[in-house]
Amino acid sequence: MKPSQIDLSHYKKIYTLGPKGTFSNQAASLVGGTAISDIHYTTTIPQIADVVEKSENVLGVLPIENSISGIVGQAQDALVASNVVIVNELMIEIRFSMVSHVPLDRVKQFYSHTEAFNQTMIFTAKHMPEAGVVFSNSNIHSGELFLERKDEPVAAIIPKVLADTNPVFKEKVAAVNIQDYEQNMTRFVVIRKKPENYVPDFTRNKTSLRIEFKEDRHSLLFELLREFHVFGINLCRLESRPLKNSPWRYRFFIDLINNHRVDSCLKELEKLDIGFKLFGSYDPIKR
Repeated sequence: MKPSQIDLSHYKKIYTLGPKGTFSNQAASLVGGTAISDIHYTTTIPQIADVVEKSENVLGVLPIENSISGIVGQAQDALVASNVVIVNELMIEIRFSMVSHVPLDRVKQFYSHTEAFNQTMIFTAKHMPEAGVVFSNSNIHSGELFLERKDEPVAAIIPKVLADTNPVFKEKVAAVNIQDYEQNMTRFVVIRKKPENYVPDFTRNKTSLRIEFKEDRHSLLFELLREFHVFGINLCRLESRPLKNSPWRYRFFIDLINNHRVDSCLKELEKLDIGFKLFGSYDPIKR
């Protein structure tokens, strides 16, 4: 076992977003390696956190953000709502191909998952400006819907690896590497049920947390950022999400690089009555 990776001997299953063949499946397979081959698939991201929260011996792998389209809101909300902790993270390179039954300038409709569409909008706007998008449940589902309409002017955005390895799709490839930017990565996190009396290990590389202010007044964000500045803590991500039950109020999601003063900083936040929830301290999986 590599020092940065969780001891997989305690776990029997991995849950991730399905179906088989998705980028989530690829990430889960890399997490499990040869130790865990039993991968189960959910239809939504919140289901992953829900089943992990209820089980002692399973892990969950969920996408948390993409380098092009940004935060995966469902994943962030699932972390807030569930009693789980992040134990590792890993990055997956994302590459897409366009398959089509006709030349792209004749396409009337194309299938795409919402995340894939967000990451390929420049390409589709340039090459298929008149085509309507039909959103699917997953990248694999896009391919399945495409194949069902084999005699129609339709196309689909699917993972490049699927287009390269499946003969049915390979002969229908109209364009490869259609993601809008070359450096297209998705960050996945590995979660487990939160142990009782959980104590974060700030010697790990990174800590993720949710910040929620108990009141709305001027300078709140300044006070928060000042504390991280005072303790010399580098914030590598700061994003906001709406509070579901309080319109026009927001919570903040923060990833920070750990140092020996993180614990002291969080205690100061408590003194300022700034509420927070730790999602975990963790390292990247070394591959």
